[in-house]
Amino acid sequence: MASSSTTLVRHRIEDGLALVEIDVDGQSVNTLSTPMIEHFEALLDAIEGDSEVRGVVITSAKTDNFVAGFDIEELQGYYHDPDALRALVKRGQALMARLEALPLPVVAAIDGSCLGGGLELALACDARITTENPRSVFGLPEVMLGLIPGGGGTQRLPRLIDLSQALDLILTGRQINARKALKIGLVDDVVHPGILLDVAREKVRKLANEPGAGPSLGDNLEEAFNDPVKLAARTPARRLIFSRAREQVLKESGGNYPAPLKALDVIETGFSEGFAAGLRAEGEAFTELVRTPEARNLMNIFFMRQEVNKDRVVDGRVKARPIHRLGVIGAGLMGAGIAQVAAYNGTNVRLKDASAPGLGWGMNYIDDLLKKAARRKKLTEAQADIALGRVAPTLTYEGFERCDLVIEAVFENTELKQSILAELEAQGNTDQIFASNTSTIPIKTIATKSKRPENVLGMHFFSPVHKMPLLEIIRTEKTSPKALATALAYGRELGKTCIVVDDGPGFFTSRVIGAYINEAGWILQEGGKIEEIDGAMRGFGFPVGPLKLVDEVGMDVALKAAGVLQEAFKERWDAPEGLRVLAEQGRKGRKNKRGFYDYASGDSRAPDTSVYDALPGGATRRHLDAETITRRCWLAMLNECAYALDEGIIRSPRDGDIGVIFGLGFPPFRGGIFRHADEVGLGWVVDTMHTLAGQYGDRLRPAPILERMAEKGERFYED
Repeated sequence: MASSSTTLVRHRIEDGLALVEIDVDGQSVNTLSTPMIEHFEALLDAIEGDSEVRGVVITSAKTDNFVAGFDIEELQGYYHDPDALRALVKRGQALMARLEALPLPVVAAIDGSCLGGGLELALACDARITTENPRSVFGLPEVMLGLIPGGGGTQRLPRLIDLSQALDLILTGRQINARKALKIGLVDDVVHPGILLDVAREKVRKLANEPGAGPSLGDNLEEAFNDPVKLAARTPARRLIFSRAREQVLKESGGNYPAPLKALDVIETGFSEGFAAGLRAEGEAFTELVRTPEARNLMNIFFMRQEVNKDRVVDGRVKARPIHRLGVIGAGLMGAGIAQVAAYNGTNVRLKDASAPGLGWGMNYIDDLLKKAARRKKLTEAQADIALGRVAPTLTYEGFERCDLVIEAVFENTELKQSILAELEAQGNTDQIFASNTSTIPIKTIATKSKRPENVLGMHFFSPVHKMPLLEIIRTEKTSPKALATALAYGRELGKTCIVVDDGPGFFTSRVIGAYINEAGWILQEGGKIEEIDGAMRGFGFPVGPLKLVDEVGMDVALKAAGVLQEAFKERWDAPEGLRVLAEQGRKGRKNKRGFYDYASGDSRAPDTSVYDALPGGATRRHLDAETITRRCWLAMLNECAYALDEGIIRSPRDGDIGVIFGLGFPPFRGGIFRHADEVGLGWVVDTMHTLAGQYGDRLRPAPILERMAEKGERFYED
């Protein structure tokens, strides 16, 4: 939290207009805080007392940032003091109301991110002008932290733009760019950054010269409430919108996240009882949510992700090489996905495949993704065409000698990967970094015959590449700090959250998800039902169940990965025979419409009961309670995480939690698998696993590190 002596906001009078600049010293972005509120209150006192001021422009002195939201660290400090938090929220709401009621036109001039409390500040202004800067994005992402907007955002946004659009932004935390914001009426104009302040000043003068300031957003709604005809016409449609929104929230969250439901209640209160009542409900709900376990866990994840994104990993004196040209080998789903993300972010790419049809498929896939991004206003059609033009398809290694980094994304075949590495080294670029996208094969095995093993590492992306935020970077004992620093910097340049792990079979994420799927396979083989296994894990908070996940990945791919892991950890990794039998039947999941679910009928939500014919017990299935299923599956995951931590594969519980949340879908509201283990207690974990091991097999016996920590009363996290 900024101190009261820090420069937070300043203003000067120019030609009768007050130019207010927000600039928090020592921070790369502006955040709201108690001292910021104090400064704004004093600023409004000065403006209201100056008869020469005819209007106000509020802007930021930061590059690419208006205001990023409220200081989360300060919010965490109110966890045990709800009365103080309630008072802070009321003070913030009063500041926004005072700004909105100022008898002078106020225009927000926005260049860069305008999020959370920053957008609430802008909503309290009379108009909003923004720039065409790609970093000018708008949103109310509080639900991502387990919260709701607390500065009037739940009341002002639905009054400014279409209710459905407002609900989408508030309930999902989604961010939109400047062009989309203009289209839905959130901003009044989009201009070049060089003329932002000129246009904002002109807007202030225009508003000042208009007869009457007009009613506020709240006044407009109150007027509608006083008109029975308007009210009757709006109420049925509103009720339907809220009803459908509630259904969607419950469907997507499983009821595990209280914030979106609270937001709906608060917005509905504002529409049914009025603006002031909505603000009171917003303040109470915000105060309540800050103190929930879900918000506490989600805010912890926010800070952990920030730490990971800033972690140097290597000595700060080691400088990363800039990546001007990227080579990608393999134009399948992963290779084409990597090429698309790189081109989207401005890198020139050489994309190679072994066949013309394969290369054509990859280029079509890239083109389709870019066109979808253009339709969603993430970039213009011209920008999509330019991005596609950055990808040069080829069937040869021509041009690869000029690539700074080459990422191999071919089939999981050791000999094939080794031969590709040898062919690349023969091109003669001794500085070129080679990264394998393998999910299971040890990097040191791939690099066995390399002439320059110091340039070899792993860059394990997740599918679909353009959506999944995690990148797992794997280093061997011979990987140079320069190569590691380069891969890490470039991964972040692509917008990925990167964790660095040590080499080994399955690295971190693959062996952890393997343990999860393995236990689900055992439950199925013991007579469990497909829908009960997946339903239990969705209820626990995973986006999809483990068997559905196998269908999405491909049963053949999952079995191949399982074979690598079983061979590596055969002394404790006991695999169910049933999964192997199903794979040998030719079941590959969704891609050939034969898996655990009935894709052939068109209803992929229904289990394919013919699966049971290949399993012990056949069609005779038995009911298993959800609690037993969830305990077995998540504790199997935890056990593998613990082994990886003890072996030094991951450097910390923080990296492990980031990995399972952003790569494997572990429910964020639980804070991560290590943090969840802390919450339930390692003593309980160890006792439960010993009981489960006695019932279902030694693979569930707790890892030695868990027993040691439980015996000493230790935790993975100190807080």
